[in-house]
Amino acid sequence: MERLRDPARRALLVVVTDGRATGGPEPVALAGRAARLLAAEGVASVVVDCESGPVRLGLAGRLAQDLGGAAVTPDELRADAIAGLVREVRGDRRAA
Repeated sequence: MERLRDPARRALLVVVTDGRATGGPEPVALAGRAARLLAAEGVASVVVDCESGPVRLGLAGRLAQDLGGAAVTPDELRADAIAGLVREVRGDRRAA
């Protein structure tokens, strides 16, 4: 609806995940396909990669790649960093 009101606006999708898809057949492949469809629609995205532990699969990073967006870790979530990241993802280069 917002895109119809203002075509210049771009949605911003924020995904908080460890990347491990658990539902249905081929969940990682389906998530990747959905991510590529969103990217093709021009949806800007940020993936907060919450994966931790000794075994890291890198699936959240792969999801961010498929989305054409940025991946950040919870440690990188400071207010100034988030504001800069959102401006970067949205393509807004104006000063804060």
